[in-house]
Amino acid sequence: MNPAEAITMLQARSQVYSFLALAFLYPDGARFASLRQQYGLLALNPEMLADAPSEKVLSELQPSIAALSAASLERAYTQCFGHAVSKDCSPYEAEYGQAHIFQKTHTLADIAGFYRAFGLDLAADSHERADHISVELEFMHFLRLKEAYALGKGHSDERLALCREAQCKFLRNHLCRWAFGFASRLRAKAGRTLYQELGQLLASFLAAELRALGLKPAEVAGPDVIEEGAQALPEGGAGQPSSCATCYGFGGTP
Repeated sequence: MNPAEAITMLQARSQVYSFLALAFLYPDGARFASLRQQYGLLALNPEMLADAPSEKVLSELQPSIAALSAASLERAYTQCFGHAVSKDCSPYEAEYGQAHIFQKTHTLADIAGFYRAFGLDLAADSHERADHISVELEFMHFLRLKEAYALGKGHSDERLALCREAQCKFLRNHLCRWAFGFASRLRAKAGRTLYQELGQLLASFLAAELRALGLKPAEVAGPDVIEEGAQALPEGGAGQPSSCATCYGFGGTP
């Protein structure tokens, strides 16, 4: 693959992360419009992902996206996630396999450390924690875009390796430790709504990302367990301000 093709693929994969990050936020009117717009851009050239299963799932979303309304998307979101933290398919990493408050606090601190290492911060005016699925997906969107930028600018192999290493570590230590379990639970909870298909896309795409980075899903995926009766973290988590999962919520540049 020549550099131009590699950059195109990285940009496409970055866009999938951004699309999924937006899709798992509460769907107010502006986000609904952005979701349809982002899908339209992705659907133009799904082959740029260079992964046949992900291309297939992405293409199969088209009828559901076309038939979607803001009201139906909001109803589907509420069905899956409710108005409080869902115990059926929680969108927060620290709810999976971490029974003790200190484990959860450590997880949030480690995630925040990844963000800070790249000069990123979390917007103070949002309503999600740093371990929300959308925030973690948006961070991977940033890292993939950063890698494409570095490749396009002819940056050193060392800088490119740094981008790759960060992606591997974040997927292995955080996002993919719980996102496959989240996707499975979401598909079971969502019924015949868009979120069933989004759960399928999430699982398929993350498996492709692991393969592309030389990691094996079976060696990375963590326990599909949401601890019952565990002490919950406050909404902002570990004394941090509430987080933001949209790209304009982060500081820093690629």
